Amino acid sequence: MKNEQAISEYCESWSRDDAQRQYIVELGIPEEWMHEALALYHEYYGDKQGALENLIQCGNWKKAHTIFVTSVAHSMFLSSNHQEVWRITSALENHKYEIADWDLGAGIYIDFYILKNSMQERNAMDDSGSLEEMSESCRSFFGRLNESLLVWGSKLPVESRACYSKMAEELCALLVDTPSETLNLPMGCLLMMLNAPVPDESRSSYLQDALSVFTEILCSDP
Repeated sequence: MKNEQAISEYCESWSRDDAQRQYIVELGIPEEWMHEALALYHEYYGDKQGALENLIQCGNWKKAHTIFVTSVAHSMFLSSNHQEVWRITSALENHKYEIADWDLGAGIYIDFYILKNSMQERNAMDDSGSLEEMSESCRSFFGRLNESLLVWGSKLPVESRACYSKMAEELCALLVDTPSETLNLPMGCLLMMLNAPVPDESRSSYLQDALSVFTEILCSDP
């Protein structure tokens, strides 16, 4: 315990000195202790990403997940650093059964990328029969976004809400571009999109589109 306390107490010193760090390793001090100390050090000084990386290295999956969702994910996503988001979420996913609210946290990011890629591939194939299935997948995903906002509450910064809105808007845009054999399915999609966590101006646009489709349906009836 004394060694572990010393590692934490003098973290600022040895973390900046490669020779000291190597000496600690040669003493047989567990790397887990070093990463735990570094995580506390980085978090204390406001370096959430540095804390996250060290929490992953020492296997503190629950805390790593919390910091990722509340302090790191949104900035990476909104700056289009998607490879880094995928790398971190993939590392956490291997331990998702140890993490509470995985499906409403980091799991959202993984499932967004999977769903978006699937929709892009189907649209590229011009598959008019896939709209209903994609609409249902989006309905489920939007429900998770809304539930995540409720579960995490004030722990999520405004940027996280902007991040979720961007996800929803991208998926809605793909739905709108999906070919359909009838007018009824697009109408259902547009109504479903009204429940997505998007800005009011986007929701207003979806409502106008839904009204236009509804008018077209009425005019097409014999």
